[in-house]
Amino acid sequence: MYKVYVNDRLVKFLPAKDSINGAEMVFRLRGDESVEDLTQLIGSFEQNALLPELYLQSADIDRTWKTFTSGYQIMEAAGGIVVNNEHSLLMIFRNGKWDLPKGKIEEGEEPDTAAIREVFEECGVGMLNLSKQVSTTFHTYPYKDIKVLKKTYWFLMDSKDTNRPVPQLEEGITDVRWMTKGMVKEAMMNTYASIADLLKEQVLDAPNRFLG
Repeated sequence: MYKVYVNDRLVKFLPAKDSINGAEMVFRLRGDESVEDLTQLIGSFEQNALLPELYLQSADIDRTWKTFTSGYQIMEAAGGIVVNNEHSLLMIFRNGKWDLPKGKIEEGEEPDTAAIREVFEECGVGMLNLSKQVSTTFHTYPYKDIKVLKKTYWFLMDSKDTNRPVPQLEEGITDVRWMTKGMVKEAMMNTYASIADLLKEQVLDAPNRFLG
């Protein structure tokens, strides 16, 4: 299965053998559709704001996903799911929404190195110990006349830094906070769908990993 967020709404690519229950819109694909066919399909979903999700069930899911991604310029990024000694989670407030620290992978840079660098640059938090990669998310956005598909690698980290976090104002970050589980739940009311799902999976539904 592949998941991508288009205009903050979920599009799922599923193999033909998977059963789907409760979905409002499901398209069954042969797998040999052109990029133009998929672009038109996704475009119709984007224009119908009443549909929360779109399911694309393909007889050749890998081929369908490859065709879909060929219609975008891929931009790779990396970010951190960071906890401190008090079992609180690091979150940033950027452009009016709560988010996790992340940023573009520089040329020749490995994703794990980029994730640590971005956490330090965006939050001023050091003494980071990276554990492992736990997820990869995809979302689309327009940039000038280009359609971008952002692929973000997410890594678990812990930090022993006791200094107050410092937001990177030039990147639109106006607040950085260590959050308890209750604070995270509240922040999820004002975040992106991809981040909300990531937090649910890696924080709220991960007993004893982070937050009490």
